[in-house]
Amino acid sequence: MKPTVFAFFVSSFFAFVGGHMINYSLIMYAQDVFGSDLLSGIAFGLCFGPPIILGWIAGVYSDRMPPGRITAVSQLVFSFAALLVIALEATVLSAPLRVGLFLGAAFLVGVGWSFIAPSRLAALAQIVGLGQLHRATIVFNLLIMIGFGLAPILIALARSSWGWSGVFWTIAILFLSATLLLQMIQTKASTNSRAPVLSQVKEGLQSAAAVPLVWQLLVCTALVYMVLGPMQVLLPRFASSVLLLDEVSRGFFLGILAVSLIIGGVLCMVVGARQHLGISILAGVVTGAVAVFFISVADTYLWAALSLAVAGMSGGYAVSLVVAGLQHSAPAPMRGRIMSIYTITSQVIPALTGLVAGGLSQWYGPALSLQLAAIAITLFGMFAAARLGAVRRYRALEACAAEAG
Repeated sequence: MKPTVFAFFVSSFFAFVGGHMINYSLIMYAQDVFGSDLLSGIAFGLCFGPPIILGWIAGVYSDRMPPGRITAVSQLVFSFAALLVIALEATVLSAPLRVGLFLGAAFLVGVGWSFIAPSRLAALAQIVGLGQLHRATIVFNLLIMIGFGLAPILIALARSSWGWSGVFWTIAILFLSATLLLQMIQTKASTNSRAPVLSQVKEGLQSAAAVPLVWQLLVCTALVYMVLGPMQVLLPRFASSVLLLDEVSRGFFLGILAVSLIIGGVLCMVVGARQHLGISILAGVVTGAVAVFFISVADTYLWAALSLAVAGMSGGYAVSLVVAGLQHSAPAPMRGRIMSIYTITSQVIPALTGLVAGGLSQWYGPALSLQLAAIAITLFGMFAAARLGAVRRYRALEACAAEAG
């Protein structure tokens, strides 16, 4: 592995560990320090709301500017958000100012998330060859999932040793280290166009729609994240009210999702390129949805845990293939914009499906809500398997080039 590629992956690892840490920390901080579930929910919305709008702009600028520079700035925004909370901990302010500073930090996190993923994906395509891009993207996605799994553990360790200030200092240091590592990497703009941003967003959408494999993989992105959304919202309540788990057992149960996502990503890296890639994606969606159904009817911890592991591995495997296929098949001048569509989809779909699942659970309980979600996603997956011809024909890396023309 070239030193620049290694530095990029280490930088990505630090950044995504720090990113998932700050997501969790802001939610927990609102509950622990402010004693407010409402403020926790607002913070969550601010962390993931801005990409719905700013993500499109991020895609444009990741094409018309060096994406490594965009990544560095976004990481400094994360660092500044962490420093705001450190300042909040160190100063005595009135309650409105404390809340305002906290929400300002959460908004900055949302800005950072808007830009960091599409710019990093665009940068990755410039530092590895096209023949290595598929595998490199799977490794990149695996680092995201490892960061997701490690974040709660690191928060617990830092908080027990140094309190909340220590947690946010750890986050700031991770992002600053990630930014320093980026100095080894040179990237460049992939387009000379200086057309208005909205015009370039439209151009990116038209480009995605013009390549069958690209837009069909984006549909598969939505399907994969439709599986993950309801699980994130309903599993905590299912674990406590249906499986009757105590707090510690519930924590281990929910941790299975993070671990199994990572295992799915590792399996994809090891064996994914030797499989029929399109069928593997569609099978992963359907298998994940069916596994969610089996979770909902489980009456023992072991049965639910095994089903959850299958759902997580299927999701991790499928999403790794989807993002790698998008990277490989996206036209180079449009890669930042197309990957921004992926990023927006990966954040909006879990939020929307989680919201719907939460509403169903309010009326019907978590078990029946999981069943309804699983049945709906299974039907969507089967319909997609019948209709998405480009994905069904997606057998090997050469298929990407053929579809992209």
